[in-house]
Amino acid sequence: MSLLSDIAVPIAKLVNMKKYKEKDFLNPRRDTDFLNKKNFDKSFITDERFIDEYQVLTVFSKESSKKHVVFLHGGAYVMRAVRAHKNIIEKLVKKYHLKVTFIDYPLAPENTVDKAHNIVMKAYKEITDDYRNDEFYLFGDSSGGGLALAFLQKLKEEQGLCFPKKTVLMSPWTDVSMTNEEIAEFEEKDPILPLSGLIVTGRQFAGELDVKNPMISPIYGNMDNLGEIFLIFGTNEILYPDCLKLSDMLEVSVGTSVEIKIGENLCHDWILAPLKESEETIDEIGKFFLK
Repeated sequence: MSLLSDIAVPIAKLVNMKKYKEKDFLNPRRDTDFLNKKNFDKSFITDERFIDEYQVLTVFSKESSKKHVVFLHGGAYVMRAVRAHKNIIEKLVKKYHLKVTFIDYPLAPENTVDKAHNIVMKAYKEITDDYRNDEFYLFGDSSGGGLALAFLQKLKEEQGLCFPKKTVLMSPWTDVSMTNEEIAEFEEKDPILPLSGLIVTGRQFAGELDVKNPMISPIYGNMDNLGEIFLIFGTNEILYPDCLKLSDMLEVSVGTSVEIKIGENLCHDWILAPLKESEETIDEIGKFFLK
């Protein structure tokens, strides 16, 4: 377990982040398109397809190896991917010669988690079939991290599908019920995420499912036989108590190994912020996939 330290001022002030409010989650923007293939480095090769009208974009270069990352973005299950997500993908391709497939899965309030899992599974089957000689990994940040962990648990039940050897979970949202009693202690520390907004979007995305169903809250699922996990989270995020609980569960699981990195005084999903700590963490993620 590693610990980042020596951050003297709140991260929100460092990067001019703002605290979202519940209303910010109720009418999410749909006019952004940062993961448009035209926005990527022109030296890259892009393989774009649409599954039930949802974009699945594979990005690689002539130097890319057969190490292939499937990426699920964060955004509280209501927000589209941002420019920082594109930048992370580009760095993993350019510096670490990885292939990266981005799945633009269905979001709330228009859709629920059932449809998201359906699209992710269809995309995963197509990609692993088309790139059948590749070794596959999984990467998710925030809500994408929760979806990634739930998807791992679902994949264990599938026969004949390639199982990701490694998974990175960055500040994963693993319990949309937000009922952990310790959350109250961290609500004010978190400079970004509001408890009320998370409760609303979690219920929206759950649809008819119980909010503690492992399909949307994978912390209630089985952590055995999930491969190698790199779990990253900060001490100043509202999800800290649940991430800490998840780390304990992973450490005692069977057939799952976990490497844990905790960012002291760092906020939720800090790799999206323009900080040296973000660059260092993305480098650690790249090296995790390569080792």
